[in-house]
Amino acid sequence: MGFRHVSLSSQVMPMVRMVPRGYTASANAYLTPCIQEYVKGFVGGFKDKKKLHVLFMQSDGGLTPMDNFNGSRAVLSGPAGGVVGYAITTQEQFSRRPVIGFDMGGTSTDVSRYDGKYEHVFESTTAGVCIQAPQLDINTVAAGGGSMLFFRSGMFVVGPESAGANPGPACYGRGGPITVTDANLILGRLLPKYFPRVFGETDDEPLQTSAAMTGFKALTHEINHFMMGASPSFKEMTVQEVAMGFIEVANEAMCRPIRAMTQGKGHDIFQHILACFGGAGGQHACAVARALGITKIYIHRYSGILSAYGLALADVVQEMQEPCAKVYCEENMQYFDEKIQELIHKCVQRLKKQGFQQ
Repeated sequence: MGFRHVSLSSQVMPMVRMVPRGYTASANAYLTPCIQEYVKGFVGGFKDKKKLHVLFMQSDGGLTPMDNFNGSRAVLSGPAGGVVGYAITTQEQFSRRPVIGFDMGGTSTDVSRYDGKYEHVFESTTAGVCIQAPQLDINTVAAGGGSMLFFRSGMFVVGPESAGANPGPACYGRGGPITVTDANLILGRLLPKYFPRVFGETDDEPLQTSAAMTGFKALTHEINHFMMGASPSFKEMTVQEVAMGFIEVANEAMCRPIRAMTQGKGHDIFQHILACFGGAGGQHACAVARALGITKIYIHRYSGILSAYGLALADVVQEMQEPCAKVYCEENMQYFDEKIQELIHKCVQRLKKQGFQQ
């Protein structure tokens, strides 16, 4: 009928609950063709394609061959690489200490927890879509380096809108809006002399502090005008005070999901180490740790590319599941054991086909 790809829910997720299963199959049908096009283009750059062995990261933190890579298991593949990266590297340095992963990028911040084993969820909602597939327990908040700054109804608001890579923040010199990155630049947390000359309309200019300052001056004037009208005794804020105000709002937005996955689940947050990585993580790590009461921060030397570094540290995994409606009791235990052994055997056979020895 002309369809190049068909997703069968019985293959994508052979489990009960029709609505999440339907969502998962639909997401898989939508994403997998795009992934296959990307993989095809990626593989096309190699000479000897027959001997090519490429692995991709899945949302559960394991690697899989490119032929098995599909959309429903790739939603959190990028952040999952970061979880593996900080979990393994911090475990080498601080054994038996639980770790909070703080991955702050351009658009969002991903937070997770590692306590000697990976924490998985088997059903999650991403962008309003329920995905019924194994995923690392990663919480995402719309506060990143590119998150746009607004003053709405007397409140400082950070995101969820993002400036993206193009035009990017105002300091990129391409007419973009002011963002968290601009606030850090205004406060001296970013030093333009250490950045390459890849900004501006011609991609050969340095980071532009003047563009960020122009945007913040306009926003500061708007804030002072509004607040003076609301309260004549209001003391006018400086540009730096406004920038710091937005930074504090962003920090609090990033602290909330960390508290939810630690204190909200009965864990003592003060015993954790904050593993900071991502392009913007280092600018906020100390403030976030201070707000949470964490006393130790770990920043890997590859923190800017730790998600990619985690790919090299991850294991190849094979996961299978099937539904069962039997009552979990003593008389059915033999049946369960036999089914589990069948699934283990199938997984082992698939791994052997990939060249692994038992």
